[in-house]
Amino acid sequence: MIELKDVSKTFKQGNETIQALKHASLRVDAGQMVAVVGPSGSGKSTMLTILGGLQTPTEGEVWLGGIELSTMSEKERARERFKNLGFILQSSSLVPYLTIEDQTTLHDKVLRVKPDYARRDELFAELEVDHLYGKYPEELSGGERQRVAIATALYHDPAVILADEPTAALDTERAFSTVKLLKKLTHEKQKATVVVTHDRRLLDDFDVVVEIRDGELSRLS
Repeated sequence: MIELKDVSKTFKQGNETIQALKHASLRVDAGQMVAVVGPSGSGKSTMLTILGGLQTPTEGEVWLGGIELSTMSEKERARERFKNLGFILQSSSLVPYLTIEDQTTLHDKVLRVKPDYARRDELFAELEVDHLYGKYPEELSGGERQRVAIATALYHDPAVILADEPTAALDTERAFSTVKLLKKLTHEKQKATVVVTHDRRLLDDFDVVVEIRDGELSRLS
């Protein structure tokens, strides 16, 4: 489970104070996939980074299981992210000097665990990028990089999956198949999954849909 409790986030922009989130509350249980929609600049990405402990709220609490992330040190939050969170970002966030085959090795080294090549191969095959193993990120198309990033984020079997526009660089067929894969993993392996998306055609595959407008969160379904 991951949860926001009455979370607000403000930023200073020159002499102006921007309120990116206003008393937002959201609980995502294991086995539940939630879509977050809303116009550009509404606070969607801010909410996702706060859920993932990448930044702290100005007010309110962020809980991952029984742990309150918002009270932890940056070092403690970083460790928790590596262990329990899978991030899928728009920019794909691949390591430029590692081949596609080796993108998962960094996580193994940080946590000092043995590589799970069978799991890696299964995920990469399911996302149709296993034929790219010997290539570097700069040699791939935007869609290929995004699919590799998704496989890499899922590799360590995270309890929580946080995705920021994961299908933005994909064609329609692959966008639908990627969301269905996330749905399958969420339900079968009891993940708590939050996906920021602008593509409303995908929303039928989500258990819950929430909307952010001007920092205010409301439930649509």
